Amino acid sequence: MPKRTVLVVDDNLDFAESIAILLESHGQPAIAVATVRGALDALDENPAIGLVVSDIRMPSVDGFDFHRVLKYRFASLPVVLMTGMPLSDEDNPPRDIHVLQKPFEIEALLKAIAERLPET
Repeated sequence: MPKRTVLVVDDNLDFAESIAILLESHGQPAIAVATVRGALDALDENPAIGLVVSDIRMPSVDGFDFHRVLKYRFASLPVVLMTGMPLSDEDNPPRDIHVLQKPFEIEALLKAIAERLPET
C-alpha cells in the first residue's frame, strides 16, 4: 500500500512547499497549504492524508486552536506542530502534542512523522 500523505500547513506558503518538497525527496508524499481553511478543505477532499504538520503562529487561527479543531473533526489524525518562536506561558499546548522548533533538521521532522504515522 502507498504511504499516507502528510499535509504541511504554514502561512508562509514558500516554507510549507519547501517542507513538502523535502518530505517528497525522502519518499514521504506531502502537500502544502497556507491557511487553516485550505487545510480543512484538503482534509475533506483527500482521504490519503494521514498526518498534519502545522505552524503554530498563523494569523487567522493559531496551531493550538487548529489542533483542537482537528481532534474534534478528525479524532485519530496525528499532528506535529512547528514554530519559529519559543512557547510562552500564555500558550496552552495540548499535552500530547509534539512541537518542533524552527529551524529544524529534516531528520527531526521525519522522525516525528515516523513515530506518529504507521506504515499503511
